[in-house]
Amino acid sequence: MAHEQINLVTVVENDNRDPREPELYYQCREVYVKEYDPSCLQRCSNKIIQVLETTFYKLGLLVARHPVITIFISLLACGLCGVGLTKFEQTTDDAKLWVPKSSRVLPEKAWVDKNFPENYRFTSIIVTSHNVLTPWAINAMYDMYIQSRVFVLPGYESLNTVCVKVGNMCRVQSILELWQNNGTLIHKLTLADILQKVNSNIKYSPAYGTEFNLEYMLGGIRRDVYGNIVGADSITMLWVLHKKPEWEEASLAWEKEMIDMALSPWPHLLRCYVYATRTFDDEGYGAVNADVSLLTAGFIIVFVFIIMVLGKFNLVENKLYVSLSGILTIGLAILFCYGLAMAFGFIYGPIHSLMPFLLLGIGVDDMFVIVGAWKNLTEEEKKQPVPEKIAITLKRAGVSITVTSVTDIVAFGIGGSTVIPALSAFCAYAALGILGLYLLVSTFFVAILTLDEYRISQCRNSVIFCYKHKNYTPVECSRKELVASFIKQVYAPTLMKLSCKISVVIATGVLVCVNIWSFTKLRQDFNLYDYIPSDSYATEYINAQMTFYPDRGYDAAVYCDNMDYFANRHVLENMYSDMKKDPYIQNGSINFWYTSFINYLQTTEDMFVKSQTEYNGYPKSSTGFNTLLGYFLSQKQGRSYGQYFKFSNSSLPTIQASYIPLIHTRQSSSAGDIQAMESLRDILDNSPFINGSCFAYGFKYLNNETNKVLKEELYRNLALAGVCVFIVTLLLIANLWTSILVFTCVAFTVIDVTGTLQFWGVTIDTASSILIILCVGLAVDYSAHIGHMFMTILGNREERAKATLYTIGPAVLNGGVSTFLAFVLLANSKSYGFVMFFRVFMSVVLFGLFHGLVYLPVVLSWVGPSPYPSNKAEVVEERTGMMHDSTEIRKIHIKKKSSVALSKGNGILKRCCHSGAEREPEPTTTAV
Repeated sequence: MAHEQINLVTVVENDNRDPREPELYYQCREVYVKEYDPSCLQRCSNKIIQVLETTFYKLGLLVARHPVITIFISLLACGLCGVGLTKFEQTTDDAKLWVPKSSRVLPEKAWVDKNFPENYRFTSIIVTSHNVLTPWAINAMYDMYIQSRVFVLPGYESLNTVCVKVGNMCRVQSILELWQNNGTLIHKLTLADILQKVNSNIKYSPAYGTEFNLEYMLGGIRRDVYGNIVGADSITMLWVLHKKPEWEEASLAWEKEMIDMALSPWPHLLRCYVYATRTFDDEGYGAVNADVSLLTAGFIIVFVFIIMVLGKFNLVENKLYVSLSGILTIGLAILFCYGLAMAFGFIYGPIHSLMPFLLLGIGVDDMFVIVGAWKNLTEEEKKQPVPEKIAITLKRAGVSITVTSVTDIVAFGIGGSTVIPALSAFCAYAALGILGLYLLVSTFFVAILTLDEYRISQCRNSVIFCYKHKNYTPVECSRKELVASFIKQVYAPTLMKLSCKISVVIATGVLVCVNIWSFTKLRQDFNLYDYIPSDSYATEYINAQMTFYPDRGYDAAVYCDNMDYFANRHVLENMYSDMKKDPYIQNGSINFWYTSFINYLQTTEDMFVKSQTEYNGYPKSSTGFNTLLGYFLSQKQGRSYGQYFKFSNSSLPTIQASYIPLIHTRQSSSAGDIQAMESLRDILDNSPFINGSCFAYGFKYLNNETNKVLKEELYRNLALAGVCVFIVTLLLIANLWTSILVFTCVAFTVIDVTGTLQFWGVTIDTASSILIILCVGLAVDYSAHIGHMFMTILGNREERAKATLYTIGPAVLNGGVSTFLAFVLLANSKSYGFVMFFRVFMSVVLFGLFHGLVYLPVVLSWVGPSPYPSNKAEVVEERTGMMHDSTEIRKIHIKKKSSVALSKGNGILKRCCHSGAEREPEPTTTAV
């Protein structure tokens, strides 16, 4: 039960005062305090804090007394964990990384990989001109066709060696098929000849006998009043190569020659755009690899910053080796988490390359907190032996880094339960990495700090530590703590002014409201091509494709198993009819072998075929169907369809599997792509096949399955992480109101970051989802340190807020700045992924620091809770006055034991003064 009482600050007389001294007046103060009994939560808090402080004090003593042994054990333990790296294997399969294990697309993909492994490479060129249907443009395309065949490749191969053939001809899909790729005919063409051929409604290629759709190749078609084609702005050419390991070098070389050829100027053409199988590796991953040096430079910048912050600018107190050990601590934590995670069987994907920077941001924060606690030792504590000073330092800093580390570990641990494998594995790596950081910072880094303090105490040089300075006195300006002084003398007093407080609250409210609105506009969309640099030829190709072929979407196929195709012929026909009506499938893009097969049977004059078919052109039986299909595939009209089948090895081959390629229409978002996939699945699932089935699959379906759950998983993980942040901070900070305020800071930071990303045009995809979840872990550090420190300081709310800022504020600020510096060079990166990393980390640093160092202290100065109950009393009112006395103050004595804490160096007891001059109470102030 709380109650109030008055404690008077009294003056102890000095009986030895010289009676001839004049009478003096002393300023004294009455302090009203509130005493209360701790609640159940507060008693738990006392116990937790007591256990943590005792543990860290003992740990500090142990480490400081045996620093070399501690370093050896730390290195040995990390080395043993690193043995797990022998199981290192990077997973690049998108299905294993991003698709939920319960998704239907995984067994479908496995079936496709088994029956129709990816065996082809492609090179596509978009040719543009004022009119591509002119003799000059057609001849320019023929020159490209001829040049593509004469490139000399490694091993003296040519296109004829590596291309996919129809008969003896390399398959090149282009308008040239209309003249059978014959140069003699093409060179004689006139405009009238071309337009007559183009408008002849030719359905089968004269060169290959396959289905032919010229309008699918043309873009920007122009027609006359009768509907005839009279011109077009673009046309596509497509080369298809075999994908075989023994030909990979030759194929890569040929594609490089094709890219160079297409990008060179061509007479009578405006521009050519090209995209090959090798393009994404060259342009997408190439940009990432080119900018890795920027990350290395970022680490160097952080290292220099750590040197500037941790040490002082003189020959002895500079902490070069402590800074190096800080970077080494992060490296050891990476070894710790990678080794253990791989030993436990967690997958490692490309996104895990972010891990060092996450650990850099969190680990450096913890180091700044420990060094900050070291610098804040009192003058009396600084006189203690080194082990005692280290123990006190770790006792004070240990609880704070425990709050943030445990919060991060639990938040990422919960995130590991997501159904997306790569995200789950990343969270597991992060949780292990932060655990490793927590252990290493408390032991290895502290041991290095201990050795460095021994060096300083012996006045040894900070670089050449074997050299001992004699009678060395550092320049006074080199010992000043500029950041702490600025915060104490300028920033904190200014922030605590009423006008500033009101402005901060209004600004915070406006930021949150605007970004909540922006957050509701955040779209879910994943476009792989965003990760290609904007100035790449690949980006130009993609933009040209969207300009000239706005309806063209992504490739897919319908796969069917070893059903009785003869018995299911009517089901197949109905399925094909429904597919042609599907608005999500591009007109003319379905290359159905069955219709070509039946058309051949009904139109051919071959007597063997006529003897095997009914009057309507259909086979007479299942055996006849298989026989005629094999015959059709051996003819010119059917050769190109052979790739769509897998046959048994029996004497009469039967179909084991088949597929039907198609192209979905272009959709404006991932939601539209998902709808296109589901629409085709519904058609196939509702087709009543007899003893068989068909399903749809395309590479983009993997992304679609991820996108189906991505937004839901993001919100789920954010919610769980938020709950974990609140519960853990409540248990460790052990004050409900402070935990709520810290939680609001984290929530506001995440809202502001996601809202800002929407203004930048970032969408919810796999990479941004991981980065947004990282925001929770980083945002906790900025506010939890402030909240915890506020609870340990005594005085009224405003005094405690000020003391919190200049006690822990420099460490929090330095941690945020170091995280920002690690990524600042990525601002001009050509890689979309790296630019997004910069934007996310810059946003979380700016908003995290704002809410931790600006908003939270203001709120705490108004509505902050009382200090920890272990401090026994809370100041509720102060009164000052003048007291007449004839003795000099030697010692301040507080009557009540309950208010002992009021004398603990927090500036609550005002200075006593006489004759207009201040007189400081002795620093050894005692109380009973």
